[in-house]
Amino acid sequence: MSNQHATSDLPYQENETEYDEFDEHDDVVKPRAAPFYKRKRFWIFCVIITVILVAILVPIILLVILPKVAQSIVNKSTLQFNEIAITEPTNTTMVMSMQGTLGDAGPFHATVSYPEPIKVFYDGTLLGAMDPLPDTKASGGSGTIIGSSKFTITDEAAFAAFSKKMVT
Repeated sequence: MSNQHATSDLPYQENETEYDEFDEHDDVVKPRAAPFYKRKRFWIFCVIITVILVAILVPIILLVILPKVAQSIVNKSTLQFNEIAITEPTNTTMVMSMQGTLGDAGPFHATVSYPEPIKVFYDGTLLGAMDPLPDTKASGGSGTIIGSSKFTITDEAAFAAFSKKMVT
C-alpha cells in the first residue's frame, strides 16, 4: 500500500486514463482583426485622401465651374427697356435716359455690372455703342434698370433706317 500512496502523491505524475483525448488546436481561438474602419491606418488614409480632394476640387469649383455657371446665367438674361428719353441729340451722339427691367438673371441676389460699352445691333448691323450702364441689383431672377448713358452712333445710314422704321 505504501507503494500506491507514494506513486499517487507525486505532484507531477500524470495518469493517462484520467484525460480524454482531444485535439490540441480545438481550444485555441485566434484573435479577430478589428474591422477596417476601426483601424488607425484606415483613418490616416481617409484624411490624406480628403486633404488631396479638397486641395484639388475647391479651386476647380471656385475658379472654373462657378464662373462658367454665372456667365451662362448672364448670357441667358434679358434687358427690356420700358421708357427711353433721348436728350442732347447730334448727328453722332445722344444721351439716353432709360428705365427697364432685367429678366432671367438667376436665382441669386447679385449686382450686375456692365464694364464695357454696350453694342447695339439692328438687323445684324451695328448701329452704335452705349457707354456702360450703371450697376443693377437683381434678386429672384429680375431687377430694375434706371439710368442714363451716352449713345455714340457708328453707322449713320443704318441708324437713319432704324429711326425711320421706328417712327413709322
